[in-house]
Amino acid sequence: MKVSSETMIISGAVLLAALMAAQEHRNAWNLSYSGAPGMVHFGIEQSKPGSRWSSSSDVPLSGFRGLNPGQSGPAKFEYAADAGTFVCQGRFSFGAGSGTYTFQPNPRFAAELQRLGYDAPRDDQVFTMALLPVSLDFARGIREAGLRASTDQLVELRIHSISLPYIRETQNAGYRHFTPKDYVDMKIHGVSTEFLRALKHAGYELASPQIVELKIHGIGTEYMRDLDIYRLKPQPADLVQMKIHGIEPDFLREARDLGYSFTAQELIDLKIHGVNGDYLRNLKSSGMRNLSAEQITRLKIHGVN
Repeated sequence: MKVSSETMIISGAVLLAALMAAQEHRNAWNLSYSGAPGMVHFGIEQSKPGSRWSSSSDVPLSGFRGLNPGQSGPAKFEYAADAGTFVCQGRFSFGAGSGTYTFQPNPRFAAELQRLGYDAPRDDQVFTMALLPVSLDFARGIREAGLRASTDQLVELRIHSISLPYIRETQNAGYRHFTPKDYVDMKIHGVSTEFLRALKHAGYELASPQIVELKIHGIGTEYMRDLDIYRLKPQPADLVQMKIHGIEPDFLREARDLGYSFTAQELIDLKIHGVNGDYLRNLKSSGMRNLSAEQITRLKIHGVN
């Protein structure tokens, strides 16, 4: 039987199209044991020409249906979240598995979000919300906390692992006016609720950008406690300058033990001009007592040693 060249070209084109279609989109999962009790490490991947996206985290074993992590051979199970369900199939071997999945959105989830006052989520947002996960309890808790978050911000809060307990502890510490963006910025820079309480205890009433600036310059809970011991309450800008110029508790203690009581600005000026604990001690031992910060600075500037 003769096969025309046109038939061969058409057959080749069909085969090429089939191969390209197979490569266009691949949804893959992987799963393994987690070190935490009652948890497994679950990863999701999406691949298509020109892009690849993946995410993995420890998730509760209770979120799965039909899963036995200890099994070997073929497997089919579901990972269910409020936003939708990942229907997975593949194989397990030696406690780890992999395969492909399909995602089934939950239409009731979008309707409930809208009832709570959020915008209707896009299809890609529903997928992300199922994976993070953004639960209806979380969405409801954000509203109850008084945060007027959008659907985008709801996702962003969970991406940065901001939990309802973190928000409640922040508000209990006296900060009740933070926006979703404030919470994200603080979480990115490692602002803990302990640090927020330390600021309140020291008498500071600061906005989120000021708090973030303090953390950027390495000011933490312990530093605030040390300043409180020495009865120092610098302005936020002076706090940053003190940290930049290396004014640490050792210097504060040495100055106090020698009988000095400097203000924050005086401490900054002294440090800028190279005055340290040894210099203060040598002045004292030389009989130069009861000097002001300005006098000490002038002595140092003019090379008096």
